Amino acid sequence: MATRRIKPTLETQFHIDYSWWERDDKDLQVYLISHLPPEKQTLFSPGAAQDDTEVDWVDPDTAEVKKVNQLQMALQEASQAEDFITTNTSLVDSVFRAFLANNNTPLTPMELGETVGRSPETILRTLSGKQVYQGIRPITG
Repeated sequence: MATRRIKPTLETQFHIDYSWWERDDKDLQVYLISHLPPEKQTLFSPGAAQDDTEVDWVDPDTAEVKKVNQLQMALQEASQAEDFITTNTSLVDSVFRAFLANNNTPLTPMELGETVGRSPETILRTLSGKQVYQGIRPITG
């Protein structure tokens, strides 16, 4: 599969490319669970009773109603906590969490810098290299 390479700038929008997880045979669910508080992680540990029932979730910004599963609901709840993104959270995890918190709405390094409290230039350098971190990629096309 040919991919189009672009030279991202501080104004380039990024997002989580969930298809990257599928192409690279990564376990997205395990990574998502790692972003939950420890007491919630145990609910999704191997062997825990899992209910795939979907529930209605109302987007607080748009009032749009979406169907989400229990993990998605737990992530939305976790993303509202003040300590979801801290200075102790790695840069890549902080950026990933910013996208989790905003429903993967594309953001520029400038916007991400404001959200995660890190330098937009550092975010750009990290995300625009050859390595793709956790599926965070620039919007192309």
